[in-house]
Amino acid sequence: MLLFDCVQRFFRGYLVRQRGYGTNTVASYRDTFRLLVSFLGEGGARLESLEMADLGKSSVTDFLCWLEGTRGNSVSTRNVRLAHLRSFAAYAMSISPEDAGACVEVLSLRPKREVSAPPDALSVGEVRLLLASPGTDTPMGLRDTALLTLLYDSACRAQELADMDVCDLALRPPCTARVLGKGRKARDIPLLDETGELLAAYVEAFSLGSGSPLFLNRSGMRLTRAGVSNVVERHWARVVKSHPEEVSHAKAKPHLLRHSKATHLVDENVNIYHVRDFLGYRTRKKTRTASTG
Repeated sequence: MLLFDCVQRFFRGYLVRQRGYGTNTVASYRDTFRLLVSFLGEGGARLESLEMADLGKSSVTDFLCWLEGTRGNSVSTRNVRLAHLRSFAAYAMSISPEDAGACVEVLSLRPKREVSAPPDALSVGEVRLLLASPGTDTPMGLRDTALLTLLYDSACRAQELADMDVCDLALRPPCTARVLGKGRKARDIPLLDETGELLAAYVEAFSLGSGSPLFLNRSGMRLTRAGVSNVVERHWARVVKSHPEEVSHAKAKPHLLRHSKATHLVDENVNIYHVRDFLGYRTRKKTRTASTG
Protein backbone atom coordinates (compact mmCIF):
# COMPACT_ATOMS: atom_id res chain seq x y z
CA MET A 1 0.00 0.00 0.00
CA LEU A 2 1.26 3.50 -0.80
CA LEU A 3 2.44 5.38 2.28
CA PHE A 4 0.60 8.59 1.40
CA ASP A 5 -2.70 6.76 0.86
CA CYS A 6 -2.43 5.17 4.28
CA VAL A 7 -1.54 8.49 5.92
CA GLN A 8 -4.62 10.14 4.43
CA ARG A 9 -6.88 7.38 5.70
CA PHE A 10 -5.18 7.55 9.11
CA PHE A 11 -6.01 11.24 9.50
CA ARG A 12 -9.49 11.29 7.99
CA GLY A 13 -10.85 7.95 9.09
CA TYR A 14 -9.02 7.25 12.34
CA LEU A 15 -7.77 10.35 14.18
CA VAL A 16 -10.83 12.49 13.48
CA ARG A 17 -13.75 10.09 13.04
CA GLN A 18 -12.84 7.11 15.21
CA ARG A 19 -10.74 8.71 17.93
CA GLY A 20 -12.40 12.12 17.86
CA TYR A 21 -9.13 13.93 18.54
CA GLY A 22 -9.26 17.71 18.82
CA THR A 23 -7.66 20.25 16.52
CA ASN A 24 -4.48 20.63 18.55
CA THR A 25 -3.82 16.89 18.80
CA VAL A 26 -4.40 16.38 15.09
CA ALA A 27 -2.08 19.32 14.38
CA SER A 28 0.64 17.66 16.46
CA TYR A 29 0.29 14.44 14.43
CA ARG A 30 0.36 16.51 11.25
CA ASP A 31 3.64 18.14 12.33
CA THR A 32 5.17 14.69 12.83
CA PHE A 33 4.34 13.61 9.30
CA ARG A 34 5.46 16.90 7.80
CA LEU A 35 8.83 16.41 9.44
CA LEU A 36 8.95 12.81 8.28
CA VAL A 37 8.28 13.88 4.69
CA SER A 38 11.01 16.52 4.97
CA PHE A 39 13.47 13.94 6.28
CA LEU A 40 12.65 11.37 3.62
CA GLY A 41 12.88 14.04 0.93
CA GLU A 42 16.35 15.08 2.09
CA GLY A 43 17.37 11.45 1.72
CA GLY A 44 16.41 11.48 -1.95
CA ALA A 45 13.31 9.31 -1.63
CA ARG A 46 10.60 9.58 -4.29
CA LEU A 47 7.82 10.43 -1.89
CA GLU A 48 4.93 9.74 -4.26
CA SER A 49 6.08 6.16 -4.78
CA LEU A 50 6.95 5.22 -1.19
CA GLU A 51 5.32 2.04 0.04
CA MET A 52 4.30 1.25 3.61
CA ALA A 53 7.03 -1.39 3.58
CA ASP A 54 9.60 1.43 3.20
CA LEU A 55 8.67 2.79 6.62
CA GLY A 56 10.45 0.21 8.74
CA LYS A 57 12.60 0.22 11.84
CA SER A 58 15.70 1.54 10.10
CA SER A 59 14.05 4.55 8.46
CA VAL A 60 12.12 5.52 11.60
CA THR A 61 15.23 5.19 13.77
CA ASP A 62 17.16 7.41 11.36
CA PHE A 63 14.30 9.91 11.44
CA LEU A 64 14.33 10.05 15.25
CA CYS A 65 18.10 10.57 15.28
CA TRP A 66 17.66 13.34 12.70
CA LEU A 67 15.16 15.07 14.98
CA GLU A 68 17.66 15.12 17.84
CA GLY A 69 20.90 15.65 15.95
CA THR A 70 19.91 17.98 13.12
CA ARG A 71 16.84 19.77 14.46
CA GLY A 72 17.98 19.82 18.08
CA ASN A 73 14.71 18.40 19.44
CA SER A 74 14.56 17.22 23.03
CA VAL A 75 14.19 13.59 24.02
CA SER A 76 10.63 14.35 25.07
CA THR A 77 9.76 15.70 21.61
CA ARG A 78 11.46 12.73 19.97
CA ASN A 79 9.34 10.37 22.06
CA VAL A 80 6.13 12.20 21.10
CA ARG A 81 7.00 11.79 17.40
CA LEU A 82 7.67 8.10 17.95
CA ALA A 83 4.34 7.67 19.74
CA HIS A 84 2.60 9.19 16.72
CA LEU A 85 4.37 6.83 14.33
CA ARG A 86 3.64 3.80 16.51
CA SER A 87 -0.04 4.74 16.52
CA PHE A 88 0.09 5.04 12.74
CA ALA A 89 1.82 1.66 12.40
CA ALA A 90 -0.86 -0.04 14.49
CA TYR A 91 -3.56 1.47 12.30
CA ALA A 92 -1.73 0.64 9.07
CA MET A 93 -1.38 -2.99 10.10
CA SER A 94 -5.15 -3.23 10.59
CA ILE A 95 -5.96 -2.04 7.06
CA SER A 96 -2.94 -3.40 5.20
CA PRO A 97 -1.98 -6.81 6.66
CA GLU A 98 0.52 -7.36 3.85
CA ASP A 99 2.65 -4.57 5.38
CA ALA A 100 2.57 -6.10 8.86
CA GLY A 101 6.32 -6.77 8.83
CA ALA A 102 7.29 -3.10 8.60
CA CYS A 103 4.54 -2.11 11.03
CA VAL A 104 5.71 -4.60 13.65
CA GLU A 105 9.24 -3.20 13.32
CA VAL A 106 7.99 0.32 14.09
CA LEU A 107 5.88 -0.95 16.98
CA SER A 108 8.96 -2.64 18.43
CA LEU A 109 10.72 0.70 18.88
CA ARG A 110 10.73 1.98 22.44
CA PRO A 111 10.87 5.56 23.73
CA LYS A 112 14.29 6.91 24.61
CA ARG A 113 14.87 7.20 28.32
CA GLU A 114 15.07 10.80 29.49
CA VAL A 115 16.36 12.24 32.73
CA SER A 116 13.33 13.33 34.73
CA ALA A 117 13.42 16.77 36.24
CA PRO A 118 10.85 18.77 38.18
CA PRO A 119 8.74 20.98 35.92
CA ASP A 120 9.85 24.58 35.61
CA ALA A 121 7.77 26.97 37.68
CA LEU A 122 7.49 30.60 38.69
CA SER A 123 7.89 31.45 42.34
CA VAL A 124 4.92 32.78 44.30
CA GLY A 125 6.54 36.22 44.18
CA GLU A 126 6.93 36.07 40.41
CA VAL A 127 3.28 35.10 40.00
CA ARG A 128 2.23 38.07 42.14
CA LEU A 129 4.26 40.42 39.95
CA LEU A 130 2.64 39.00 36.82
CA LEU A 131 -0.91 39.24 38.15
CA ALA A 132 -0.31 42.83 39.24
CA SER A 133 1.13 43.89 35.87
CA PRO A 134 -2.06 44.80 33.94
CA GLY A 135 -3.78 46.73 36.72
CA THR A 136 -7.55 47.20 36.81
CA ASP A 137 -7.86 50.91 36.02
CA THR A 138 -8.60 50.37 32.32
CA PRO A 139 -11.03 47.95 30.64
CA MET A 140 -8.23 45.98 28.94
CA GLY A 141 -6.21 45.98 32.14
CA LEU A 142 -9.20 44.51 33.97
CA ARG A 143 -9.62 41.88 31.25
CA ASP A 144 -5.97 40.88 31.35
CA THR A 145 -5.90 40.75 35.16
CA ALA A 146 -9.00 38.53 35.16
CA LEU A 147 -7.49 36.30 32.48
CA LEU A 148 -4.12 35.88 34.19
CA THR A 149 -5.70 35.31 37.59
CA LEU A 150 -8.08 32.65 36.27
CA LEU A 151 -5.32 31.00 34.25
CA TYR A 152 -3.15 30.62 37.37
CA ASP A 153 -5.88 29.87 39.92
CA SER A 154 -7.50 27.18 37.74
CA ALA A 155 -4.24 25.83 36.27
CA CYS A 156 -6.17 25.22 33.07
CA ARG A 157 -4.58 24.99 29.64
CA ALA A 158 -4.58 28.00 27.30
CA GLN A 159 -7.03 26.30 24.93
CA GLU A 160 -9.33 25.38 27.82
CA LEU A 161 -9.38 29.02 28.89
CA ALA A 162 -10.02 30.25 25.36
CA ASP A 163 -12.97 27.85 25.00
CA MET A 164 -14.70 29.00 28.19
CA ASP A 165 -18.00 30.90 28.13
CA VAL A 166 -19.43 33.10 30.87
CA CYS A 167 -21.95 30.39 31.71
CA ASP A 168 -19.07 28.08 32.62
CA LEU A 169 -18.42 30.17 35.74
CA ALA A 170 -20.15 29.92 39.12
CA LEU A 171 -19.18 33.21 40.78
CA ARG A 172 -20.95 32.85 44.11
CA PRO A 173 -19.05 30.95 46.82
CA PRO A 174 -18.05 28.23 46.39
CA CYS A 175 -16.77 29.61 43.07
CA THR A 176 -15.98 27.15 40.27
CA ALA A 177 -15.05 27.11 36.61
CA ARG A 178 -16.10 24.33 34.25
CA VAL A 179 -13.55 23.51 31.55
CA LEU A 180 -13.60 21.07 28.68
CA GLY A 181 -10.27 19.28 28.66
CA LYS A 182 -8.57 16.74 26.45
CA GLY A 183 -10.83 14.02 25.16
CA ARG A 184 -13.79 16.44 25.55
CA LYS A 185 -13.90 15.58 29.24
CA ALA A 186 -15.42 18.29 31.44
CA ARG A 187 -14.25 19.02 34.95
CA ASP A 188 -15.23 21.60 37.57
CA ILE A 189 -12.33 23.50 39.10
CA PRO A 190 -12.63 25.26 42.48
CA LEU A 191 -11.62 28.92 42.50
CA LEU A 192 -10.66 31.29 45.27
CA ASP A 193 -13.42 33.69 46.31
CA GLU A 194 -11.13 36.59 45.35
CA THR A 195 -10.86 35.18 41.83
CA GLY A 196 -14.65 34.92 41.64
CA GLU A 197 -15.05 38.55 42.74
CA LEU A 198 -12.55 39.72 40.13
CA LEU A 199 -14.25 37.73 37.37
CA ALA A 200 -17.67 39.05 38.42
CA ALA A 201 -16.39 42.63 38.22
CA TYR A 202 -14.90 41.92 34.78
CA VAL A 203 -18.10 40.31 33.43
CA GLU A 204 -20.17 43.26 34.71
CA ALA A 205 -17.78 45.88 33.33
CA PHE A 206 -17.93 44.33 29.85
CA SER A 207 -21.69 43.58 30.05
CA LEU A 208 -21.11 39.97 29.03
CA GLY A 209 -24.15 37.72 28.71
CA SER A 210 -24.18 34.15 29.98
CA GLY A 211 -23.77 32.78 26.45
CA SER A 212 -20.87 35.05 25.58
CA PRO A 213 -17.28 33.84 25.25
CA LEU A 214 -15.56 34.64 28.53
CA PHE A 215 -12.63 36.50 26.99
CA LEU A 216 -12.87 38.66 23.89
CA ASN A 217 -10.20 40.33 21.78
CA ARG A 218 -10.26 44.00 20.77
CA SER A 219 -12.50 43.14 17.80
CA GLY A 220 -15.13 41.59 20.06
CA MET A 221 -14.35 38.06 18.91
CA ARG A 222 -13.46 35.07 21.12
CA LEU A 223 -9.86 35.25 22.27
CA THR A 224 -7.84 32.41 20.74
CA ARG A 225 -5.18 30.24 22.34
CA ALA A 226 -2.57 32.41 20.61
CA GLY A 227 -4.30 35.46 22.10
CA VAL A 228 -4.07 33.98 25.60
CA SER A 229 -0.37 33.32 25.04
CA ASN A 230 0.11 36.89 23.85
CA VAL A 231 -1.41 38.28 27.07
CA VAL A 232 0.90 36.15 29.23
CA GLU A 233 4.04 36.89 27.20
CA ARG A 234 3.32 40.62 26.92
CA HIS A 235 2.81 41.18 30.63
CA TRP A 236 5.71 38.93 31.60
CA ALA A 237 7.97 41.04 29.35
CA ARG A 238 6.81 44.09 31.32
CA VAL A 239 7.61 42.33 34.61
CA VAL A 240 11.10 41.39 33.39
CA LYS A 241 11.73 44.98 32.29
CA SER A 242 10.47 46.60 35.49
CA HIS A 243 11.72 44.00 38.03
CA PRO A 244 14.80 42.37 36.46
CA GLU A 245 16.36 41.62 39.83
CA GLU A 246 13.27 39.80 41.11
CA VAL A 247 12.67 37.30 38.28
CA SER A 248 14.53 34.21 37.13
CA HIS A 249 12.73 33.57 33.84
CA ALA A 250 13.35 35.55 30.68
CA LYS A 251 10.11 34.35 29.10
CA ALA A 252 6.82 32.89 30.27
CA LYS A 253 4.01 31.05 28.50
CA PRO A 254 0.58 29.93 29.72
CA HIS A 255 1.75 26.39 30.49
CA LEU A 256 4.33 27.81 32.91
CA LEU A 257 1.47 29.17 35.02
CA ARG A 258 -0.13 25.71 34.99
CA HIS A 259 3.13 24.15 36.21
CA SER A 260 3.54 26.92 38.77
CA LYS A 261 0.10 26.35 40.30
CA ALA A 262 0.73 22.60 40.52
CA THR A 263 4.13 23.18 42.13
CA HIS A 264 2.69 25.61 44.67
CA LEU A 265 -0.06 23.14 45.60
CA VAL A 266 2.52 20.40 46.16
CA ASP A 267 4.62 22.82 48.24
CA GLU A 268 1.54 23.38 50.40
CA ASN A 269 1.37 19.59 50.99
CA VAL A 270 -1.73 19.01 48.88
CA ASN A 271 -2.04 15.31 48.07
CA ILE A 272 -0.37 14.58 44.73
CA TYR A 273 -3.43 12.65 43.54
CA HIS A 274 -5.64 15.64 44.26
CA VAL A 275 -3.24 17.79 42.26
CA ARG A 276 -3.42 15.31 39.38
CA ASP A 277 -7.22 15.43 39.38
CA PHE A 278 -7.15 19.22 39.66
CA LEU A 279 -5.02 19.41 36.52
CA GLY A 280 -7.36 17.09 34.66
CA TYR A 281 -4.87 14.32 33.95
CA ARG A 282 -6.43 11.02 32.99
CA THR A 283 -5.14 7.77 34.42
CA ARG A 284 -4.75 4.67 32.31
CA LYS A 285 -6.97 1.80 33.26
CA LYS A 286 -5.17 -1.42 33.91
CA THR A 287 -6.80 -4.53 32.56
CA ARG A 288 -6.60 -7.77 34.44
CA THR A 289 -6.01 -10.99 32.64
CA ALA A 290 -7.77 -14.07 33.87
CA SER A 291 -5.63 -16.82 35.29
CA THR A 292 -5.60 -20.06 33.34
CA GLY A 293 -3.91 -22.07 36.03
